[in-house]
Amino acid sequence: MSIAPIAPSPLPALAPSGAAQGAATPASQTAAATPALPASPPDPAAALQSAMTALRQSAVVKQDGLANLMANVLRAVSSGSLPPALQSAVQQLVDMHLPTDKPPSAADIKTALASSGLFTESDLAKGGAPNDLKSGLGKLNQAAQAAAKSAPDGAEVPHQGPSVPPPMRGGVPVAQAATLPTLPKGADAALTAKLLATGSEAALARQDLLQLASLPDPQNPSDKRWMVEVPLMTPQGPAVAQLVIARDGRSTSTEAPEPVWRVGLAVNLEPLGPVRANLALSGGHAWVTIAAERPESLDKLQQDAGWLSGALQEAELESDLAFQSAAPAKPKRGGYGP
Repeated sequence: MSIAPIAPSPLPALAPSGAAQGAATPASQTAAATPALPASPPDPAAALQSAMTALRQSAVVKQDGLANLMANVLRAVSSGSLPPALQSAVQQLVDMHLPTDKPPSAADIKTALASSGLFTESDLAKGGAPNDLKSGLGKLNQAAQAAAKSAPDGAEVPHQGPSVPPPMRGGVPVAQAATLPTLPKGADAALTAKLLATGSEAALARQDLLQLASLPDPQNPSDKRWMVEVPLMTPQGPAVAQLVIARDGRSTSTEAPEPVWRVGLAVNLEPLGPVRANLALSGGHAWVTIAAERPESLDKLQQDAGWLSGALQEAELESDLAFQSAAPAKPKRGGYGP
């Protein structure tokens, strides 16, 4: 913030040379204005915190789940009646889904994280042209709003779908199951655009919350945390996995002073239903806990645990595996950011 220089106050008029000392001088000439002190510049940290608080409060009200939007996007892309810009935007989002018909590779996961939208502004600041989820949602919102202008006033927009709790720092990862589209079959382009504009705005607000929840903790700057959501393509339709990656830079072990990496993953895919996995990795040891809400799913995961043990062994990691029953995840109240 720049402060405009303060103009100097006019000096009082001097008495003519030779005038008697003590001669009266007009008050307007002797009462010089006291210069005002410059205002103290605002605290940058306080200003940033205030801006983040305002963004968080606005996003919590607007946000909604990505799976709802993706279900409507998938229906809209095959309609063949969209304007070219909107058709291109919905196709871009469809192409970002991670398939679930085969196990994802390490490269697939790396690409999904890089294109999650968490680093959009960072890429823009470096002069790049990000092709990620957040930029794709922005293009969809812009194209949908332009196309929605032809919709008649008062046109009823269908409900977006099941409400999804907002993401928050320190909360348990929560997945979004595949959901049915709310966009009616055969809907015209104007109504489709209006629904996609509303859904993409809610999804963009959710992206803001994910980014806020991924900011460094001012109290523990050595700790890092990233919260992302990855769209999945399942036989039942689009679903969303939530992934939390954290690095604890404060090792409590004198024998292994290396940072501890932690990963939390939540998915909700049929026929297993809601499943959460937690991984802690330090040095050459991994601790893995897998929890399922359905008893039959827990039994199935335990029966198939051999492949996970083998994969960890191939990675030259000692491992401890644990399986447990899980109650439905309850969203944590508050804490939508640092």
